[in-house]
Amino acid sequence: MFILREEKQLENAIKRAKKIHPKVKILDFGKYMVTGSKGNLYTVVCRKDERTNLKMIDCSCKASEKGLPCFHSAVAIAQHIYLAENRRQAMSF
Repeated sequence: MFILREEKQLENAIKRAKKIHPKVKILDFGKYMVTGSKGNLYTVVCRKDERTNLKMIDCSCKASEKGLPCFHSAVAIAQHIYLAENRRQAMSF
């Protein structure tokens, strides 16, 4: 798991994701299944800690276990932001 403090943390993960083009399946809002570089499946959870208001991302891969941003998290975060914006816009009507 890692805490997303700034986009710069994800630069390398985003570059890798652009090369690999992993697939993302939405399991629920905030929970995603992402394909790895060798076809493995990883679960990524995006959430906001209610106490600290920090954005936290947890992936089931080895890099995330070490607290490092992975490309699975990068693509899941992109999907999450897209869904969150759509939800926000739908609620404003």
